Amino acid sequence: MWTRGSCHMVRALKNGGCRVCRTLGLPCRTVTNFVSAHDTDRSLTVDKYFDEKGEKIEGVSNDSIWNFHVWNDVWMARPDLPPGYGGWQSIDSTPQETSGNVFQMGPASVEAVKRGQVGFDFDCPFVFAEVNADIIKWTRDETVEGGWRKAASDKYKIGQFMLTKKIGVDDDIGDTDAENIVAEYKDQEGTVEERMAVLNAARYGVAPSIRYAVYDMPPPEAEDVDFDLLEIEQIMIGQPFSVTVKVRNKNQSEMRTVGAVLSASTVYYTGVLARKVTRQRGNFTLKPNQSEVLSITVTPDDYLDKLVDYAMMKIYAIATVQETQQTWAEEDDFTVQKPKLRLECPDTLRVNYEFQLVIRLTNPLNRHLTDCLFTIEGPGLSGPYRVKFRDISPLESVVHMERLVPQRPGKRVVVANFSSRQLIEVLGSKHVNVVP
Repeated sequence: MWTRGSCHMVRALKNGGCRVCRTLGLPCRTVTNFVSAHDTDRSLTVDKYFDEKGEKIEGVSNDSIWNFHVWNDVWMARPDLPPGYGGWQSIDSTPQETSGNVFQMGPASVEAVKRGQVGFDFDCPFVFAEVNADIIKWTRDETVEGGWRKAASDKYKIGQFMLTKKIGVDDDIGDTDAENIVAEYKDQEGTVEERMAVLNAARYGVAPSIRYAVYDMPPPEAEDVDFDLLEIEQIMIGQPFSVTVKVRNKNQSEMRTVGAVLSASTVYYTGVLARKVTRQRGNFTLKPNQSEVLSITVTPDDYLDKLVDYAMMKIYAIATVQETQQTWAEEDDFTVQKPKLRLECPDTLRVNYEFQLVIRLTNPLNRHLTDCLFTIEGPGLSGPYRVKFRDISPLESVVHMERLVPQRPGKRVVVANFSSRQLIEVLGSKHVNVVP
């Protein structure tokens, strides 16, 4: 599987599901969907709500966006469906919602998901939303029917890439053993084929009233202020970053008054906010055709002590234009990258013969690391066991050596984990072949 450090429980369940299916003779692969939608009301959208001032309203919708979600694909025939919908079927041993009053998901035809045929069994609407939902932003407006006005939508954020293990490739350091299979679940974002699949899914899977509000309602009147939140792919832990928004008044003759809020928070991988890092509010005026850049800098001291599992951050920007009541909101999630342990040992080992494992680590922080601990394990190897290590100075590179004895032959993986009071979940692995 490929989860880039996903939780150990998910890893165990998904790998266990793969083994069960393969034992039964069913080809199976584990799939990680990055930026995964959690649609709770079968609207095939992720809905976010804002008040008249542009402040996000919590609790109106239970929809969420997970930084990643993992499930399994199983290859099987589907005689209950029309020809062409067999092959890969999505199943999930840790489903997010009930199906038939039971926590279960699938098998959902991947081909049906790609075509937007959400009327087929089983749970195709939910899988479709996971990989291809639109994000809809609603603004409170008592002058329209229902009290909510569609302010903006993002058609391209969900399902950015989907990774599985590439056959025959093992990469202990880089990502060359990951294969992106997003094209099997949907056509390229923004193409006619992809939009037709979305509209087809909406036609058969969404109530008419919701379909009109989301897809058929005329767009709001022309808005003359452009906003652009600069996305952050990733940063190395210990480095500063900035929340930056570019703003431009396209009106050629009138000034515009803008109120904006920029914030950064740590988040869990389910998208739930953990701790607020910073939040700043301001008002400014744009002359006709004027551009402006809004930016706040977040230092390591601001966020290091607030990181939670998987070290994920969310930056958020909202703005309102006083003269036109235009509302804009955008968010971006990114990962604070940690260094990797580099493991060195012979590629070929012998059963019951001792070998030396070398572990290299560089402290990326301008802080001392205390209460340091290495955990080493591997199937068929002596262990797992924990080894205490000395304090590590800021930016120091260290080497730790251990002697291990493999117990059983076969292709194995040695895994090491480093933790300290200031830096946790630093991982590394090494593939080895143990011969008799």
